[in-house]
Amino acid sequence: MAAIFINYRSQSEAYAAALLDERLSKRFGSNQVFRASRSIDAGEDYELAITRAIEQCAAMLVIVGPNWSQHFTKGADTDWVLQEITKAMALTIPIIPVLLSKVDRLRAEEVPTELAKLARVQYLRFDYRNLDQDAEKIAQELAGSVSPPPPRRRWRFRKKGR
Repeated sequence: MAAIFINYRSQSEAYAAALLDERLSKRFGSNQVFRASRSIDAGEDYELAITRAIEQCAAMLVIVGPNWSQHFTKGADTDWVLQEITKAMALTIPIIPVLLSKVDRLRAEEVPTELAKLARVQYLRFDYRNLDQDAEKIAQELAGSVSPPPPRRRWRFRKKGR
């Protein structure tokens, strides 16, 4: 299963999640990056797939866009972002907030109580003005948690009679 789980709000952070997925997949292989809208097959139970992916990941990236903390719903059972993060916390999976352009550092009083710890976690940036550098920095931070993709096998054709 994928070593990197990308957590994001589909209403506001989907573009950044897709772009980061693309960059990390090139570096580590697409099978090492889980992004729900790409990684869950049609007809598959998404709740089971997400739970399994979280349980098997080595790190979770939490994409934080503008107004991210204002979108939490009252019922935790309907807020997948909250569910995914709290599940990762319960399993002590490393969580890295990835702040998008112009997003301020998370503050404990602005997030649900169960996510207050996230405000104390060192974050990374993913800014549209520095996409290459920021994606590389994120990849470097994750490199110790993710196995590199196996080298591509080069086929050699032998001449007949050898």
